Amino acid sequence: MAKVALITGIRRIGRRIGEHLLEKGYDLSLIYRTSSSEAEYLRDLAQGLGRRVITTEGDLSDERVCISAVEKTVSELGRIDAFVHLASPYVRTPVQEVSVEDVERHFRPIAMAFLILSREAYKHMILNDGEIKGHILTFGDWAVEHTPYKNYSAYFLAKGALHTAVKVLAKEFAPHVPVNCIALGPTLKAEDLTEEEWERILKNTPLKRSVSIKDLLSLTDFLLETESVTGEIIMLDGGRHIAGSGLGSVG
Repeated sequence: MAKVALITGIRRIGRRIGEHLLEKGYDLSLIYRTSSSEAEYLRDLAQGLGRRVITTEGDLSDERVCISAVEKTVSELGRIDAFVHLASPYVRTPVQEVSVEDVERHFRPIAMAFLILSREAYKHMILNDGEIKGHILTFGDWAVEHTPYKNYSAYFLAKGALHTAVKVLAKEFAPHVPVNCIALGPTLKAEDLTEEEWERILKNTPLKRSVSIKDLLSLTDFLLETESVTGEIIMLDGGRHIAGSGLGSVG
């Protein structure tokens, strides 16, 4: 039986990871809210590769959507071997203007959904054969661990909770399910950044370049296969975290 990965957040980096896992022989269960074209693309790719893709369209802020998506995955694909959480709103929220709604809009799909989906996925992973029964991987942000930048207060509160959840769940799910996080630096230009801002960000990165997609996929592979690493927040940021203050408006 093919391995099965449950993935949230299938735009941009999530789409690349979905492509890669299909090519490695995984079947996929995708959860999305607005990314219907990406879901259709991955479904078409899977068909050509002889793999299966199922989808759940819904809002990760709703616990019922999370629970239903896991149940659907097991019902239709038979198992869960990996949970990869990329869903991440990224909305400018200066702290002087931030509202409870802003905080919830980030916290629920980033941190709460990770906790609930991990909880539900673990119930099925633990039934798999082998000493290591599954893997959980999420994506954080280098600046959470070092120097958060201005005007994204709700985003950083949510990502900080996500990083903490990785360590909490790594303890809870040991010794059978490793839980890890890749803390990304500049990888793909955010839609709200100008080209000039993007170039400045890359110039502030010691390696003077965006994160290599090849490196990202290689590290993803490692963390979905590891028998020895859990509870880690791994920087994949071109050295951005050693470059000094991130107190400007963008990283």
